[in-house]
Amino acid sequence: MTIRSFDLLQPRSLPEAVELLRKHGDDARAIGGGTTLVILMKQRALHYPYLIDLQTIPGLSGIAQENDGVRIGALTSHRMVELSPLIRQSFPALAEAFSHIGNVRVRQTASIGGNLAHADYRLDPPPPLLVLGAEVTAFGAKGERNIALKDFFRGIYETALVPGEILTAVKIPQMAANAKAVYLRYSTMSANDWPCVNVAAYGRMENRRCQELRVALGGVAPTPLLIAGLEFAKDQELADTAVIEKILAAVDEQIAPSSDLRGSDWYKRKMARLFTQKALAQLNG
Repeated sequence: MTIRSFDLLQPRSLPEAVELLRKHGDDARAIGGGTTLVILMKQRALHYPYLIDLQTIPGLSGIAQENDGVRIGALTSHRMVELSPLIRQSFPALAEAFSHIGNVRVRQTASIGGNLAHADYRLDPPPPLLVLGAEVTAFGAKGERNIALKDFFRGIYETALVPGEILTAVKIPQMAANAKAVYLRYSTMSANDWPCVNVAAYGRMENRRCQELRVALGGVAPTPLLIAGLEFAKDQELADTAVIEKILAAVDEQIAPSSDLRGSDWYKRKMARLFTQKALAQLNG
């Protein structure tokens, strides 16, 4: 099926792109890598008379070390994140997550900004980014603002971006020397498919006792979900059965999986529990 005709507008700056989005309103959509948007337009599930090409705007791609962490430009491809020596050294769990997206051809084209702005609850990058404390930078008519990723996802395909805003970067704070993050995913279909459930965990340990714990899951709620209320794990051993059961109970209480081709509600809950337990064991290893 062919795409209905549209005009490709090529701004040279972010203010110009924002102005084009304002001018054309609901008839326009920003496009980065376009791997999802083009498919939806080919299927005629969506149509926009105007596409705003972000690739013509300089400075939106690249990975850079900054004083307080790492900045990833919104047009940076998944493959660049996956293979980046800086990401592999600083955030190996994030490189692992990006290595599972689609296939190499998809990862060469798709962008991190497009992935997050699409806000599909099944995607691989959000859980590790959530536990790493990432935030996104958006640019709009009122200028630039930062949004904590935990506040960014509002619902299925819904984000905190307001009309006319463009996601421009992802910022990840540097991990503490005694911290570790892990990423696990489980697919019931092909390896290239969305995960049935994916789990990321972050732990900061001292003398085998947890000083800080974060757990995030995807595929089991309307949005990627950072589990709340894990403060009780502070000064506890993650090998303690009672502590593990309390963490798993918090996960089960906060997720809301829906049955689909990848598994039933019951099955996804079981897998969420199993893979959270596996992630905790790796943190403790």
